[in-house]
Amino acid sequence: MSSSVGSPLLLLGWDYRRTPVELRERLAFPPDKVREALSAMQREGLLAEGVIISTCNRSEIYGVTGAALSGALSDRDPFDAVTDFIARFHGIPRSEMDASGYRFSGGEAVRHLLRVAAGLESMAFGEDQIIGQVREAFRLASGVGATRSVLHRLFQKALETGKRVRSETGLNTRPTSMPGVAIELAQKIYEDLTPRNFLILGAGETAAIFFDLLLARGAKNIEVVNRTLARSQELCRREGRALPWDELATRLPHADIVVSATSSATPVIPLETARQAMALRRGKPLFFLDLGVPRNVDPRVAELDNAFLYAVDDLQEIAERNRQERQKEIGPALEILEEELQEFLSWFGSLAVVPTVTSLRKKFEGIRESDFDRQLEKMTHISEGDREKIRLMAQSMVRSLLRHPTEAIKDEPDPGRRLDRAEAVRHLFDLDLDSKE
Repeated sequence: MSSSVGSPLLLLGWDYRRTPVELRERLAFPPDKVREALSAMQREGLLAEGVIISTCNRSEIYGVTGAALSGALSDRDPFDAVTDFIARFHGIPRSEMDASGYRFSGGEAVRHLLRVAAGLESMAFGEDQIIGQVREAFRLASGVGATRSVLHRLFQKALETGKRVRSETGLNTRPTSMPGVAIELAQKIYEDLTPRNFLILGAGETAAIFFDLLLARGAKNIEVVNRTLARSQELCRREGRALPWDELATRLPHADIVVSATSSATPVIPLETARQAMALRRGKPLFFLDLGVPRNVDPRVAELDNAFLYAVDDLQEIAERNRQERQKEIGPALEILEEELQEFLSWFGSLAVVPTVTSLRKKFEGIRESDFDRQLEKMTHISEGDREKIRLMAQSMVRSLLRHPTEAIKDEPDPGRRLDRAEAVRHLFDLDLDSKE
């Protein structure tokens, strides 16, 4: 495990690069477990703030250290404390978790989250799904009161960064998954998918992903044929029509695009079945997207007039080209990420006691100089010696006014509350605005 120390902001994680799938499954947090874990960590004083991102590829805990890790317990490692909690929560030995996890704090934790939201840490490089998962993680944490000034600002920044990377670069414009490439081909064949007829063979994971992609692009006329009718009915619960397997041949001539993703060991669309379908279509083209391994469509179908067949090898070749194109967008994406990172770190650094107190004192002294001293200089009937005495009185008043808010920030033992107080002071007195002018 790696970490950087000295910051109340921390990250513990386990992802697909470092952690076996069997352990990731045991470390998963369904929504109810997210709420339970965050509430417990706050209750035990381990975290003042916390957000848990849990997907099939990662489980990550972002936090601001809490009261139990300050004061008399300041020698306790916050990473160890939170890891111990997660081990107890899931019933997993610490040794297993330490062997494949990672730890970051401060700026490195922020950089990692921005990379996650931008899709740079995803298995499918640049994928869009992760930004929705980050948003949902933030929503769940906010719902149980687990986010305050720091993580609220951090996750808003992560979502903004993810959107910027997607809008200002081509990182996510070229799909690299088989269903994604297939849907891209479908849109090249028919720019508007809304009126087209789709026939999906199979109802497994690949077919379901393609089905969801069709719905997202406005397709309406979708039929699903599967050997188990109940599974195709489940897939069509939102849209589409589920059909029994024995209707495949009769529905084939009505389709504009056929997507096959079954686990059959032999072609489910033999040459003669395709030939009969093409005859009934009377010259209208029919496109086959064969996502099956082994092949679901007889390769000789490509030789039929107006029949166009794309198999897995064809789609993989396109996917590889897309991956290479996405690699070219890493540089621009990283530039955006570093720009957003520095902006957040500048704000986060301003929450430290010394910068906040210094900015607050500068604010008050500026008001004294611009308002009080200026008016005093106009009072020519007062001697210079008396004016100096009045100036000293005004300076003493400013120090008295600042004494309590300064001590309230400096003496707060809970790092999370100290950051909240600093942020409140900066907000109430427009200190961030002043620092930009």
